[in-house]
Amino acid sequence: MTFTPFDVIGAIVQTATLIAVGVAAWQLLFHSRQMHRDFEALYVQRYWTLMDQRSDAFALDGVPTDRDRVIARGYLQLCEDEIDCRRIGRVTDSTWEYWRGAIIDQTSTPAYLAELDSVTETRYPLLRLALQQREDFDPLTSRTLASNWLWRKLHGL
Repeated sequence: MTFTPFDVIGAIVQTATLIAVGVAAWQLLFHSRQMHRDFEALYVQRYWTLMDQRSDAFALDGVPTDRDRVIARGYLQLCEDEIDCRRIGRVTDSTWEYWRGAIIDQTSTPAYLAELDSVTETRYPLLRLALQQREDFDPLTSRTLASNWLWRKLHGL
């Protein structure tokens, strides 16, 4: 079989197109993951803003002042927001593994549990569920598509 110059050029162009499509797909996946990281960084910043406002007694000994109770409620709301973001697929798997443990550990301390108990049962429902299920808790897995490997990769999770 003899190949004409047009056949060779066509094969080169098709190969270059295939490579370009692959690189573009990789860039989209990378961009999606980077957007998640930027979004997650906002929540980390909110966390440290709250924690930096705590009194020394609360930060060191876990004994909150009245002002610290406001901060504790802010943290409970932050946790609820983070869990909700995970539920809708805005928090990556690796970040969720870390956040889940941190959320459960910190909100299981007496000061945060007291604040959680002081509000109605309808407040912070996702956080309450996280505290019940602990290490098994992942609100994203309740979504049907979330268990699909391709869906997770396309969404940068």
